[in-house]
Amino acid sequence: MTSVELKRWRTIGGFEGLAAGLEFLERTDLAALPMGKHEILGDSVFALAMKSPSRSPEAGQFESHREYIDIQFLLSGEETIGVAPVEGLQVVTPYDAAKDIIFYALPKTYKDLVIRPGHFAVFFPPEGHLPMCHSNGPHELHKVVVKVRMDHWEAHRKR
Repeated sequence: MTSVELKRWRTIGGFEGLAAGLEFLERTDLAALPMGKHEILGDSVFALAMKSPSRSPEAGQFESHREYIDIQFLLSGEETIGVAPVEGLQVVTPYDAAKDIIFYALPKTYKDLVIRPGHFAVFFPPEGHLPMCHSNGPHELHKVVVKVRMDHWEAHRKR
């Protein structure tokens, strides 16, 4: 897993199935976007705009999703996202289908991914992630998370 500068996504390849969400991030004045949910392609692709202070990893829980892929894009602040495969995580809150989320206990070891403004990271269902964590100290985070349904991704990706 790596973070990618938004303006470079078309040059890397492999993001075709996520194009609707990435194009939304490119063409929208994200700084002016009201907090909350914004439809892009109905429930197939939508965005969640949020602001929140970063937290210590111990204050959060790992999460994963079954129906949606996350594109986590940072506008301001600096964030560390913990990353670990879900098969090695211990479930603490079972799957909630209405919210498409499972929560896990903090594992002893995981990888840290630092996200800087203008960059995004993509998390597929097998990838547990712990977002909104401090990076070089606390930060006020402003981010947009684009949710892409797995069936939309499947229908639009290159094979």
